[in-house]
Amino acid sequence: MEINVDIGGTFTDCVATGDWPGGPRTAKALTTHHDLALGFFRAIESIATASGFGVDDMLAQTDTIRYATTLGTNALIERNGPRLGLLTTAGHEHTVPIGRCRQWADGLPAQVTRDLPRARRPEPLVEPEQIAVLKERVDVNGRVLIPLRDDEVADRIQDLVDAGVRGFVVSLLNSHANPDHERRVREIIESEYPSTYLGRFPVILTHEISRRSGEYARTMTATINAYLHRFTADRLSHLRDELRRRGYRGELLLVHNSGGMGTLAATTPIHTVHAGPVSGLYGSRHVAAAHGFDKVVTTDMGGTSFDVGTVVAGSVRFYDFNPVIDRWRVQVPMMDISAIGAGGGSIARLDAVAGIMVGPESAGSDPGPACYGQGGTEPTVTDADLVLGYLDPKRYHGGELPLDVRRAERAIERRIAKPLGIPVAEAALRIRRVVDETMGSELFKSITVKGYDPREFTVFSFGGGGPLHACGYARSLNADQVVVPPHSEVFSATGAAGLERLHIYEQSVWEVLFNPLIKQVLADYTVFNSVIEEFETKANQDFAGQGFGPDDVEMAVELDMRSTGQLFVITIASPVKRLRTEADVAAVIRAYFDEYGDRFGDLALTREVGVSIDAIRLRSWIPREAPRPEVRTTTGNPTGAAAAWTGSRTCVWLDGPADTDIYDYGAVQPGHHIVGPAVIESADTTILVEPGWSGEMDAYGFFRMRQENMR
Repeated sequence: MEINVDIGGTFTDCVATGDWPGGPRTAKALTTHHDLALGFFRAIESIATASGFGVDDMLAQTDTIRYATTLGTNALIERNGPRLGLLTTAGHEHTVPIGRCRQWADGLPAQVTRDLPRARRPEPLVEPEQIAVLKERVDVNGRVLIPLRDDEVADRIQDLVDAGVRGFVVSLLNSHANPDHERRVREIIESEYPSTYLGRFPVILTHEISRRSGEYARTMTATINAYLHRFTADRLSHLRDELRRRGYRGELLLVHNSGGMGTLAATTPIHTVHAGPVSGLYGSRHVAAAHGFDKVVTTDMGGTSFDVGTVVAGSVRFYDFNPVIDRWRVQVPMMDISAIGAGGGSIARLDAVAGIMVGPESAGSDPGPACYGQGGTEPTVTDADLVLGYLDPKRYHGGELPLDVRRAERAIERRIAKPLGIPVAEAALRIRRVVDETMGSELFKSITVKGYDPREFTVFSFGGGGPLHACGYARSLNADQVVVPPHSEVFSATGAAGLERLHIYEQSVWEVLFNPLIKQVLADYTVFNSVIEEFETKANQDFAGQGFGPDDVEMAVELDMRSTGQLFVITIASPVKRLRTEADVAAVIRAYFDEYGDRFGDLALTREVGVSIDAIRLRSWIPREAPRPEVRTTTGNPTGAAAAWTGSRTCVWLDGPADTDIYDYGAVQPGHHIVGPAVIESADTTILVEPGWSGEMDAYGFFRMRQENMR
């Protein structure tokens, strides 16, 4: 048995696979933000009870638990990390306080960044008085210009300890080229203040977190890692110990934002930030490859956020190599997922200029939307969907969380309808239209900024609220079709089942492949090949510590490249793992031109310019077969979709109220064709087939919807 868990802002999703008939078992529980383990065990308990197990018995029969946590994200939001000290090279102590020119806008929604007079930099994780300088210097090639003095290091460490720091970040200039000085600083810290004094205070060296150039981003990557270290380690160790106490003897694997997973010992805290949505994107990647979808945009609408990612066969454009975590740009390869505050719990409000606005504030799971009856009073997207008749108040969350229609109507009436002088149903329609357009705009932007035509993409819709709004936000793309995968309400947790153990290694280099001034192609391959050989050795060592041999590991090389005179860098999948001949260099240059032309158009490509490599990256993983949806059988019922029909109720559409057919999702079989308007209900999600749309279930359980005028 295997258990996959994804903790979201409102619900904790759980999927368990085992030898029982009928496929995976799924469950959702409200996320308990004060202690994430509570929601985790409630979700497992729900599956255990439905399967006839006790929780301890189920855990005892489980081999693997894959866990996507929001611990790191929560710690950054709450700013409850330790007091950190930063040791850096003299003359560069202001790098972090000054930040980058765009730092005031990084991590903020567009409506906030437009308010320039109120622009503020983020509150620092390391205060200026907690920064100490060392008079040492290494140049960009790794040569020591000014040696490190041990006595000065000891004095600066003592200054920081006296200032009350509870952790150290060591970020010395050009340490990615020569890390000897950083290593020596750690040796002095450990000798001056042994573990009996420092306890578990982290000592983080930037070169161990990132081997790329860029002092600010590299320092912030290490700082965030140190800031989250103790908090994340304590909570996850507590969860592991509780699992052991309850009989679990398998591995606890943590989902990484890089698209892989690893054990607790092989996971750095920064890899857990934003890891939840990664499972859905990675799962979509496997589904797309297995079922012939060439270009897919994934949409995960939960209770708090709307997460968007793109999957294109053979492309690395679904990665962001310089992402923003909270308010800081870092150097951790992450799957490129954009998130906006547009979920079922997103709060609607009136703005004096813009009118109705939805999000990014969310009611979350506590108190939740007004209709939850848990103390929430603000109107949310879920309240609007309920008022419009799209949700069955008695069946929400499998009937465990009945909804109060009157509370939803009062909240919308008080905050939206009455101030605008319109009926409650009209106000609810406007709330829904605003959130759908917001999500549609994010979809359009996510695709076009990568150089693609949105009309070529299939929309994958999942999450508790995705299929309920899919027709609305897909309309802005003129997308060919919308696909709701099996177990869509917990698809991110399902996607975790296909994750592989993954390590990514990268280092900044400067290699000119073609110099246009002298018409010369790179002839010395020593640096290129030695970096890759070092990475391969490191990968084999890391996986050996997890019980895998060299024959178990697969590897791929990626390159950050640019044209001469351009600042913009693009990443390509290298066609070769070594440079041995001029033909290999030519193959790399052709791959760069192909990627550049596909992204920006052939007219933007000038092949006569020079081409250079900025960074070399090695991706290493342990391949495993991703679970495939089972082929569904039909009963041969001649009545077709009528067999899944359960009745009708009044729903409000743009043209007004209308009796709308209701279907049971569990009874919809392959070949059943449903014409909108229609509502298809399951325990934890609702598929809305809007007027002008139709849908059909295929043999693998994918419900495919199309606009009638697009057929």
